Amino acid sequence: MPEDETSAEADLAPADADWTATVVAAEADWDAVVDLRMAVFVDEQGVPEHLELDEHDENPLESDVDHLLVRDAAGDAVAVARLRAVGAHEYGALAEGAERVAKVERIAVAGDRRGEGWGARVMTAVETRARERGLSEAVLHAQTRAAGFYERLGYAVDDAVGTFDEDGIEHVRMRREL
Repeated sequence: MPEDETSAEADLAPADADWTATVVAAEADWDAVVDLRMAVFVDEQGVPEHLELDEHDENPLESDVDHLLVRDAAGDAVAVARLRAVGAHEYGALAEGAERVAKVERIAVAGDRRGEGWGARVMTAVETRARERGLSEAVLHAQTRAAGFYERLGYAVDDAVGTFDEDGIEHVRMRREL
């Protein structure tokens, strides 16, 4: 279990939501995460399969990396994200004295469900989980075409980094306090 004591099986969606968001704790949920990531990143965006699943995906049910899965009211997997606690020295930190920050990665929404608010929902869930883990800042690498989406959620581009290539796609580093 991650370093906090919060159950990974707790629903991270708001209490009145008609959707669920959980940290993957079962093989079937991990399979749903992989299927969605492969559909978005490999099939749609052309990321090589060997780059999509990396060392942070090893032993997904037993590691300190959180893989979040968002399901709609019908139980269909519609969005995913990955959360790691990383050293603040790796990415800098907005808050002085912060030792760790939340690194949000592999954010994906099913192609046929885009434009319905699922991206904002998965980000709400991952930020909730980051706070549960005691993290007060989030950093992510956004595809430049999606930077406006993250800006609307309160993220700001880290101008000190500029644009960079990640898996053949142009990205910017973004961050926000949680």
